[in-house]
Amino acid sequence: MQEFNNSHGVDEALLEKDETKEAAVKDERHWVRLTRLCNQRCKFCLDSWNHNGTYVDSDELRDYIRKGREQGKTRLILSGGEPTIHPDYVKFIKYGRELGYDWIQTVSNGMMFAYPKFARAVAHAGLKEATFSIHGHDAKTQDSLTGTPQAFESAIQGIRNLQAIGGVVINIDIVVNKQNYKQLPETIDFFMDLGIKEFDLLYIIPFGRGFTDYRKQLFFDLDDDAYPYFQKAFEKSKLPGVYLWTNRLPVNYLENYEHLIQDPHKLHYEINGGRHNFEGLARFGVPPDCYGERCDHCFLHGICRDTLMPYQRWLKEGEFERLRLRSGEEPSERAVQQVSEQKAASRWYIGEDVKALQGSLDVWKDSEANAEERVFELESGEIPDAKALASFPVSIDRWAVTTSAAVESVLSSNAEYAGIKAFEVVLNQQTMPTLLARLDDVKACAEKLVFTLRNHEYVSESRATDPTPDEIRQLATVATRFRNVPECVTGVAPEGTDRKILDSHLVDPKGLLDLDAYVHHYVTEEYYSKSRRCEQCSSREECEGIHINYLRNHGFKVCDPIGGTAKKETASFPMIA
Repeated sequence: MQEFNNSHGVDEALLEKDETKEAAVKDERHWVRLTRLCNQRCKFCLDSWNHNGTYVDSDELRDYIRKGREQGKTRLILSGGEPTIHPDYVKFIKYGRELGYDWIQTVSNGMMFAYPKFARAVAHAGLKEATFSIHGHDAKTQDSLTGTPQAFESAIQGIRNLQAIGGVVINIDIVVNKQNYKQLPETIDFFMDLGIKEFDLLYIIPFGRGFTDYRKQLFFDLDDDAYPYFQKAFEKSKLPGVYLWTNRLPVNYLENYEHLIQDPHKLHYEINGGRHNFEGLARFGVPPDCYGERCDHCFLHGICRDTLMPYQRWLKEGEFERLRLRSGEEPSERAVQQVSEQKAASRWYIGEDVKALQGSLDVWKDSEANAEERVFELESGEIPDAKALASFPVSIDRWAVTTSAAVESVLSSNAEYAGIKAFEVVLNQQTMPTLLARLDDVKACAEKLVFTLRNHEYVSESRATDPTPDEIRQLATVATRFRNVPECVTGVAPEGTDRKILDSHLVDPKGLLDLDAYVHHYVTEEYYSKSRRCEQCSSREECEGIHINYLRNHGFKVCDPIGGTAKKETASFPMIA
């Protein structure tokens, strides 16, 4: 099996695909639900609770489509229920094109496209992409899962009709469940033979009738015999021109296939899809409607139950232990009060210049009562001159530096900056060459240097910025203090991570947790994972893992379990023939 290492271009074709997929995720998407009904009855339908047999009013839909364009959205996605059965479906496509959307896409079961006149009308109206939900490569599987006779033949005819017309990109959504996972490789092959090259594998989730009525028929355990079939399907992502997405699949089952880890930004769409539930949780601590036994089966448990619930409680009860306070913000009086009520002993101030940092100290002065540690950082990553440092009204426990020039200055002065107790050196492709070239100097002042690996919003930023694990290991031969780097990489227990931190922009003017800011924060700072091999690590209880984008960049092979009976190889399952 070819090992994928997207940080060094081991497979340039996969890297190029990954970059294309990230660019697609960055599209400003506007999802529009046209109907609350469907012409199929899928066993796994996660939207079945919302179906009431109605169409959404056309005037309301036009207003909503226009609003998306006014907000700068560039991709219009028409969905349902089943969107194609709305009487004004073709008109909405034309309207989206008139408003100037760059790309108009639909998600459909494909049955209506079997009618040639309908397919021609849709294509000529301006549809650019059709995502067909087809869950097997034969009528028996598709018709059974959708509860609809002729579902398979109609969808296949719809594909042929659009292909004959041309101009519409066709891809396939497959909801993977107990009844079809063994067919997954053959299903992909079947559609590739039809000329389709893009697939989204949607992992079964505990919503709708799939969980309430068909749980035993649909839900399965990847640790049984299922994974090898996924693995064989994953291999097809390496074929020229083939794009494979995974959706809601537990990421630690993608070791050796890290290029298939779902982009974390899709969490924004998932949260918006159930916004009324998550707003209540974020702002007032009201559990979502689905809270309970579903949580253990839900791909959102990390961002919801495991993190959002504690964040809301900690903010309300003042239990955050670390604050990140940014200058340039103008928080409301209530927001300042809520942040200042935290018992946090550690504060991290970030500003454009020294004056901005001092202004931030003044804004958040009421939060200083519990301060035991203060970290300061200029956005430039540099260190102020001695005169500026002397003007600080509070002690400087650590100063963060991110540039090679700043590192040179620290090492050349043997870290003897007046008033700074220690330096937090951010490990990146600027600082690492300087550090490795001066290991003796690093060793000489090791106690005053804390080396930290920053998290990134996008995997492309990790590729452009982060050092390799081997470079960090080389530095660790002389360095003794690290943050946000697992012990299995450095040999020493880390001095914390950037998780469980209250960023000042997370608090809205009413002093409540802002949901959109929280989701962005989760993607950037809270989304960590481990290899499944880490279950055998002696430090598994203390270790928080590695940020998802570093793993997408360098792979789960970064994880090297300590002690125990862990095996070093990364392939946990045999490949099926």
